[in-house]
Amino acid sequence: MIIDTHVHFFPPNVATKVTEQLSNHYGLPVPHQGTLKEYELIRRRHDVETAIFFTAATKPDQVKPANFWAIQNTNNNYIGFGTLHPDYEYIDSEITKLKNAGIKGVKFHPDFQQFYLDDEKALSIYEKLADDFIVIFHVGDDQDSEKTNYTSPERLARVIELIPNLKVIAAHMGGYQMWDRAFNCLVGKDLYFDTSSSYEFLPPEKFRYMIKEHGYKNILLGSDYPYCDPGKEYSSLTKLGLRENELTAITRENAKKMLSQLGL
Repeated sequence: MIIDTHVHFFPPNVATKVTEQLSNHYGLPVPHQGTLKEYELIRRRHDVETAIFFTAATKPDQVKPANFWAIQNTNNNYIGFGTLHPDYEYIDSEITKLKNAGIKGVKFHPDFQQFYLDDEKALSIYEKLADDFIVIFHVGDDQDSEKTNYTSPERLARVIELIPNLKVIAAHMGGYQMWDRAFNCLVGKDLYFDTSSSYEFLPPEKFRYMIKEHGYKNILLGSDYPYCDPGKEYSSLTKLGLRENELTAITRENAKKMLSQLGL
């Protein structure tokens, strides 16, 4: 069995619209529907024990409904992470609500949410989350200008330096389309990388080297559904020439340990 730590699905009434927007933004096909109903079929087909799912509130007024969605759909097989937005007025009460609901993680997607990952307002939120939550960041993007790149590996490195007790997952092996920069400033630090949306862009030898240098015990399988599915992601990882114990750790045991440490 495997654990998929990076899943997006959306309410059925908006799923088609959201997947179309994602496809247009990245210029990539989105082959899946982005619904819980479809992912459940995929989960069963590929022997996924647990899936961690989340969305990001692109506007402050989306925080409450997005968190309600996460809470509502959390169960034995699905672990929902919440979302916050730096411009949301009721951060403290929303954190309390998430905590009381048993939510243990929060997702930030700074480029979609239009804030710099290391902004002072955002830092104050991370400090409030550090004791009780793990935080997953979308990191990297195909942007040339630092003025428009809200979520570079360097910005995350600064956050980790300023808040060393913050528990962090850096999505996309530390920086989508910025893997050299992720290698230089994040590899070897105390955080997880997930494998989502990386294999098809990274040469296998470079992917292997990043795993080796960061430590296989700090890598989590993430499918990035609806872009990919966990079966394909697992198959890709088997092509990296990893030892069996390394593959098992990345695809299940590391996530299991992380969730246990969070009380899940």
